[in-house]
Amino acid sequence: MITRITIAIAALTFFTATCTPKKKVVKTTIEEPAITLDTINVMANPTIVKETYRASNPKLHDLIHTRLDVSFDWANSRLNGKATIRLKPHFYPTRTLYLNARGMDIKSVTVMEVGVFPINKKVGTKIIDSGVEEKTTVVAGSSYKYENDSLKIDLGRVVPGNEPYYVSIEYTAKPNELKSGGSNAISSDKGLYFINPTGENTYKMPQIWTQGETQSNSAWFPTIDSPNAKTTQEIFMTVGEKYTTLSNGLLVDTKKNADGTKTDHWKMDEAHAPYLAMMAVGMFKKVVGEPWNGKEVSYYVEKEYEPHAKGIFGDTKEMIDFYSTRLGVPYAWPKYAQIAVRDYVSGAMENTSATLHGDFAVYQTTREMIDGKKGEDIIAHELFHQWFGDLVTSESWSNLPLNESFATYGEYMWEEFKNGRDAADQHHYQSKQGYMGSTKEVNLIRFNYEEREDMFDAFSYNKGGQVLHMLRKAVGDDAFFASLKNYLETNKFKSAEIHNLRLAFEEVTGEDMNWFFNQWFLNKGRPRLKVKQKYNASAGLVELEVEQTQDLSKYPLYKLPVDIDIYVNGKADRTRIWITEAKQTFTLKAGGEPQLVNFDAERQLLCNLDYSKTSNEYIFQYKNAPLYEDRLEALQKLDDKMSDAATWALFKEAATNDKFAGMRSYAIGKLTSAPQDKMPEVKQTLLNIYANDKKTKIRAKALSILNKKFEKDADVLELNNKALGEASYAICGEALEAIAKNDPKMGMEKAKGFETETGKDVIFPIADLYSNHGTEAQIPFFQNNLKYMTGFEISGFIGMYAKLAKRLSNSADAMIVAKDLETLSKGANRFTKYGAVKGIRDIAAAWEGKEKALKAKIEAAKVEKKDTSAFEKELGEATEMKDAVTKMYNSVK
Repeated sequence: MITRITIAIAALTFFTATCTPKKKVVKTTIEEPAITLDTINVMANPTIVKETYRASNPKLHDLIHTRLDVSFDWANSRLNGKATIRLKPHFYPTRTLYLNARGMDIKSVTVMEVGVFPINKKVGTKIIDSGVEEKTTVVAGSSYKYENDSLKIDLGRVVPGNEPYYVSIEYTAKPNELKSGGSNAISSDKGLYFINPTGENTYKMPQIWTQGETQSNSAWFPTIDSPNAKTTQEIFMTVGEKYTTLSNGLLVDTKKNADGTKTDHWKMDEAHAPYLAMMAVGMFKKVVGEPWNGKEVSYYVEKEYEPHAKGIFGDTKEMIDFYSTRLGVPYAWPKYAQIAVRDYVSGAMENTSATLHGDFAVYQTTREMIDGKKGEDIIAHELFHQWFGDLVTSESWSNLPLNESFATYGEYMWEEFKNGRDAADQHHYQSKQGYMGSTKEVNLIRFNYEEREDMFDAFSYNKGGQVLHMLRKAVGDDAFFASLKNYLETNKFKSAEIHNLRLAFEEVTGEDMNWFFNQWFLNKGRPRLKVKQKYNASAGLVELEVEQTQDLSKYPLYKLPVDIDIYVNGKADRTRIWITEAKQTFTLKAGGEPQLVNFDAERQLLCNLDYSKTSNEYIFQYKNAPLYEDRLEALQKLDDKMSDAATWALFKEAATNDKFAGMRSYAIGKLTSAPQDKMPEVKQTLLNIYANDKKTKIRAKALSILNKKFEKDADVLELNNKALGEASYAICGEALEAIAKNDPKMGMEKAKGFETETGKDVIFPIADLYSNHGTEAQIPFFQNNLKYMTGFEISGFIGMYAKLAKRLSNSADAMIVAKDLETLSKGANRFTKYGAVKGIRDIAAAWEGKEKALKAKIEAAKVEKKDTSAFEKELGEATEMKDAVTKMYNSVK
């Protein structure tokens, strides 16, 4: 799963499911008071805080198969359903079954036992044994009790271990009537979402979708809502004929009904965890891509994005092929679909064979993609979950890194394969910063979290991805991927915990891996290393002193394999050292005085490193060490030394010619730190980059800096006019913003030519311009673009629309805007709701201000004995408008 927090950290970081509601950690505090005996003080023992241990959920019953027959009450945001569940006691005989069922009306519960009977066929005069068949019989004496979101079923008899039986439950799910819940990672936990169900908001397509992780699917169907449960499933969805549906597995049948509805039958024969079940309903357009090994690869989008779907998701088939090959385990599910939905409560979700994305994370037009695909890493992350999370599922939420750390590392693997090592290392570095900025330290595998969703954080995602990379570098690529194959094949269609992963690595490598797993997965923190070096010329030796400075009373003493590159005469000689003590000295051979000693030459170590080098060493490192972080570190350490000629030349070279666009971008951003006498050269360098770089984002950044530092120069002004003809929205947006800043009137004129474009990089500069200088003539621009606004961005866009309304003198025009905002507030997510309500309030305040100003004018006119009739007419209009918008605000706030 990708969360909104993860997306923000990437610039582009979460859940014990039980048959009862979520529980907070119970802390038991034991205190003993001080006791005074004459002159002897016996002090209290230290306070003991006992935290709840989050054990895996006990397996009392095994789900076998789940059949759901559902229909939807759009007007009341309810689901009417019948669940028919095949189960068996896990081992011990039992008479009682507990199911999770949150906030439902339970109408009936029926228990059925299964009998097995021979099938005999008569052929001529002979009776032929044709196998057996099952028949179900309703169990008399069964009963149920429903309370506290738990359905307790008396099975009517003691069911022997491993004997299958059925329960059938008729129910109504009422997600909008549940007590509100959620977290920073997943903003809501009601499981089933009716988005704009009655169509009140004309800017948003009505739709239904689900979100099951961690324990929310039991809000729309009764089940054992636990990650260590597995079930096959089929869902019969009855919807209006105009709607498209999506669920796990394959659509095996569609039946048209006499009442104008249809029933879609989705079936999946492979078992998965209940939280991975999904449904989506809406007037989506299905776009079918190139199949993978005969399996359908498809994308479900709103009609505006139908022409762009293959561009957005077009790498999917290649990703499936890459992951299947690299892991040695083929994609296991019968199809792979992806859908983008409105108002999603997180970032994306890896529902088995049917990933759900928030529209804000993936939607782009073909022209927007000229500047790069924004959703590629998210698409890779969710797809990798189909192996790590879906095929093999974490046994408990304490073991969540087995899902999320791997999905995060799947992003690295795809970047490395598709875009090269530099791109992968940049992505990896940025992810690392998301963890390094955390103010807490916890174990990756945690058995004492407070809420399940607390596990979805920068540790399970960011740190876990870093740890897997270190594991790969520790054992080598061949052993790493052979071990992953072993883990997946051993545990497929089952749940696993961290020790299953360790055992898979030990089986492949033949080595005890406890040292690695104990310090990185089952302990907290990271090493803090202080490294000093000196060269013994007479002996031809480099001495490296390495000290672990972390607090060893809180954090482990680490065992760390580290590669050292010693550069002599421009060539590197690599040695692996093993850091195992608090302080160690390593003696390494060198064929001469080193130009550079590159500690952690693979840039894989997750640590705080204190290791000083000279400016000349950093310059040499940039030019000779091969990796992204080698070059980035060099530039970071030198960016305050631009007055030095060699350093300035290095930054100029990096900005212009570094092989990787991400590094060029970093260097470009630092050019203006050069001394003032270098500014003409800075300008010319930026002009050359704008003219020659092959990446539009780099050219746009160069143009942006030119407009900030040299905005009044005639050649820069002319460059902006020419830039409006570029295909890149990023470039056009920078140019348009600069033109409008220098000459708003010209900006208004130029903006007209872009009003029908849909790229956010031009829409927002235009909206900002119109909000400050527009008239009622610009209202259609905002109305036409509201449907393209998604996620976080819509609040800002609405704010600019409201700002335009405050400029309008005609109440009828301002009311058009207010009514649009009122429409947007209906059935809205929190971002839209916030923006719309604030906008309406601001419009009301603006007209209240006009009312006060007119009253002042009337009083002044009366003093001067002038005619006040015109002012009074305006005042009546202003008061009426203020009252109407204030009433609107009070109804939607």
